[in-house]
Amino acid sequence: MLDSLTATRFDRRMTRGRTAPFLLEGETAAGDVVEVVAKFTSPQLPVEGLIREAFGAMLAADLGLRVPACCCVSVLPDFVAAVSGTHPVDGAALAAAIPVGFGSALLPSGFSAWMPQRPVPKAMRQSAAEIYAFDLLIQNPDRRPENPNLQSKGDDFAIFDHEMALVTEGILFWRPPWDAGALDALGAPARHVLHPALRGSQPSFDRLVGAWEAIDDARLNAYRAALPPQWTPTAQSAHTADTAIAFLRDLRHQIRPAMREILRTLA
Repeated sequence: MLDSLTATRFDRRMTRGRTAPFLLEGETAAGDVVEVVAKFTSPQLPVEGLIREAFGAMLAADLGLRVPACCCVSVLPDFVAAVSGTHPVDGAALAAAIPVGFGSALLPSGFSAWMPQRPVPKAMRQSAAEIYAFDLLIQNPDRRPENPNLQSKGDDFAIFDHEMALVTEGILFWRPPWDAGALDALGAPARHVLHPALRGSQPSFDRLVGAWEAIDDARLNAYRAALPPQWTPTAQSAHTADTAIAFLRDLRHQIRPAMREILRTLA
């Protein structure tokens, strides 16, 4: 569910992205070498963001949406010291972070960023609709035209970056997605990169609803158990994880009215 990886090689700091992730190579317990984009805590990314990132990736995979394989990435003191010796600023960032981050395996070659306003080919419209629905359901505001967090290859989409999703507390006038009108703002054309291409359509969400209803309490509890203990050392971070799981449980029970609200945003 969340594999464990120990960082063994530092390549570079990514120049794009609000969280400035790292391109690293790591090794699994079985000795497999994996190249990942890894996010670590920083002033821009609290540990609660890593928790939400992991839940979003695990959920998307269970729903049959393509996400990069995800893992927990550990950086040991010797690794941090080596990075500090050659890249002092990046080494200092790693030294200040929780020593376990969230990693996404690199997508296969041929994937490229989805361009805003690009028409969605007929063969990709169902996948596009399910990605749009997924984002609105998990309250993800971060697949915007100026920052799609969406790549494609042929007729295939891949999604990533969910650290801003699953925020249900501390938002003025927030309502759950199954409430009438609750998705109007999040589903606006300027808020989601795929909305303009889907507007006026009424896609079938039967497959997605079935996949969502198949995620039982045991599976949701497994998401929670998969988090490394370093991510929930405080009552606040543990509350973030527990609240997100409770929201997903409620959402499963209300998935059909929530889907009706999503269809209404496309009318």
